[in-house]
Amino acid sequence: MISSKPLTFVTLLALAGCAGSTTAAQGPGPADAAGPATVTAEPAAAAPDAAPASSALAFSTVQADRGRNVFRSTCTECHYSSEFNDRQFKFKWRRRTAGDLFEMVSTQMPEDAPGSLELEQYADIVAFVLRLNGFEPGSGELPADADALGTISLAPLGN
Repeated sequence: MISSKPLTFVTLLALAGCAGSTTAAQGPGPADAAGPATVTAEPAAAAPDAAPASSALAFSTVQADRGRNVFRSTCTECHYSSEFNDRQFKFKWRRRTAGDLFEMVSTQMPEDAPGSLELEQYADIVAFVLRLNGFEPGSGELPADADALGTISLAPLGN
């Protein structure tokens, strides 16, 4: 008699593979010239259950523009904007959240005066970095709160 355990294992393995590939295929990569179709704080193809949390955490074009201006006036002494959407950045941050990014920049930057900007300015910089990486602006603004921003995955950076 043939055991059904190997067949069950193979079936479960195949189903797990399908589930994993569906998730990976949902978010377009930042290299996509058009970028995600719609995003409030996560890529447009985020799972439907992620939409309510992200809609409350949208960033606006105005906020990303403010972030670009703060970046230009404060950060370009040491950094280029291209550092924040290159392969190394994407690899480092793809398993983290916008909250992690906010926490890092708000406590460690600028290097010569960490934490010297207003928290809202750090949130603006995070919005700018999100836009650099293909996240589309929506309505509303990112809060200057690492815990709230912790709901925004940077996983699409790995696509």
